[in-house]
Amino acid sequence: MGITLTEKYRLLARMFTRPVLSRIAATGEWERGLGFLVRERVLRHGPPRPLAELFESAWRVLRAYYRNEYVYKAEIANRIVFGMHSPRTTALHVELPVARSIVDVAVFNGTSTAYEVKTEFDSARRLQTQTADYLKVFDKVFVVANPSNAAAYASVVHERVGVLALDIRGSLSVAKPAVSNRNEVSVATVFRCLRRAEYVNLIEGVLQVPLLYPNGIIARKCEEHFCRLGSEQAHQFFVDVMRRRQTDPQTVAFVSQLPQSLRALGYATPLSGRQRAVAISVLGQEVGVAIA
Repeated sequence: MGITLTEKYRLLARMFTRPVLSRIAATGEWERGLGFLVRERVLRHGPPRPLAELFESAWRVLRAYYRNEYVYKAEIANRIVFGMHSPRTTALHVELPVARSIVDVAVFNGTSTAYEVKTEFDSARRLQTQTADYLKVFDKVFVVANPSNAAAYASVVHERVGVLALDIRGSLSVAKPAVSNRNEVSVATVFRCLRRAEYVNLIEGVLQVPLLYPNGIIARKCEEHFCRLGSEQAHQFFVDVMRRRQTDPQTVAFVSQLPQSLRALGYATPLSGRQRAVAISVLGQEVGVAIA
């Protein structure tokens, strides 16, 4: 007995996960990452074509019939970073921890924007606590939902939180605009989003002297200094730091070579320079399989 359509869609969705891309990049063999599709007979023999096109085919199926969370994340990456802006100047972070929550997608260019995805399979159960956490560090916060649910979310979110509707063609429209929040961010919460080297560099620049505190107390001392900053100044430093993390030439070159379906996953998956090169090479290899 063959698998159901829903099971097939769930298996295709597993193609766009970190373990799959990591395994392909680590081994240089696409079968190591996609063997589960072979075992479940989701793939069949077909004319040779680049592996990247297999991902694009699976992506088109998901966009049309199974709009899971990754579909939304990928559309944000393609429409916002590669459409409205540029990966050279705009950074995208996937699943970024903030306070007690994790932002689905965070974008940093001249400012910061958080995108909380609510698919047709999700509920609004944690929405209020999630968006409250995001407002502690982001200038703008959006909920991204199906057009049929956008109005309902717009009626319950915080007054400063916006709502975007993602239609079947991948277009984003504003159901409720977001209100700028950069003057209201929590400086202490911003600090806790930073890495040690980042906040040490900032505080040394502000004080114009090297920090000679013992390792055990340097974080606490840096937080004390950081919390003397104003909200807007702390937010701007947050934006600058987060942009630098993802707009280095190596990351830009890597995500720009990926097919559209894999850009968000490319940002989300930590790979070495060698692994990135292997992944790009494997995606260009001809494979004689297609989606059954």
